[in-house]
Amino acid sequence: MMEPTRTDASSNRTSQLIAAAQSGDPDALGELLNHYRKYVVFLARTGLHHHMQGKADPSDLAQEVCLAAHGNIADFRGNSAEEFAGWLRGILSNVLAMHVRKYLGTQKRDPRLEQNLNASLASASGFLQSHIAADMTSPSQHFARNEAFLELAAALEALPEDYRQVIVLRNIEGMAFADVAQAMGKTVNSVEKLWVRGLAKLKTAMGERG
Repeated sequence: MMEPTRTDASSNRTSQLIAAAQSGDPDALGELLNHYRKYVVFLARTGLHHHMQGKADPSDLAQEVCLAAHGNIADFRGNSAEEFAGWLRGILSNVLAMHVRKYLGTQKRDPRLEQNLNASLASASGFLQSHIAADMTSPSQHFARNEAFLELAAALEALPEDYRQVIVLRNIEGMAFADVAQAMGKTVNSVEKLWVRGLAKLKTAMGERG
């Protein structure tokens, strides 16, 4: 009989926390949200990029998501880490849309804006589950079997700003190096080197976490 792995234990713990939170246990929900906080902060930072970078703090937006989750946990019907992450991503999309409307000075809903925000968040979340992400993790951390995407989000949040930005622009937004260079105010050669160093640092960070 195989011994339970660390990832199995983590997955089971997450399922237990979700069930307890859905039953009204505030401590369980608090622990669960703390576990997902860096993931939400990373998505908020990425979602803000095109709309209002510098106009809102991703950590404050993540706090709003946590408060909304506390008030609406009864609406969550899932039971897995992926479903909980998707639910938080939906809340974040609404929070971002509200802030962008406020920033633009309108209370009118704009379906195109909300679609763009959803696409941006889905792209960032997809990156955390991508083949590149898989390359960053050891086999025991593979996303399909556990919550390695949370560790990757935390590692990205811990990177220096330049490293994180070049990876987001290149790998999540799919920009050419020439466009990345223009967005960052650097030469193409410098952003290419920055990108290589950023990925190496990210891979090292994930190895240390594994």
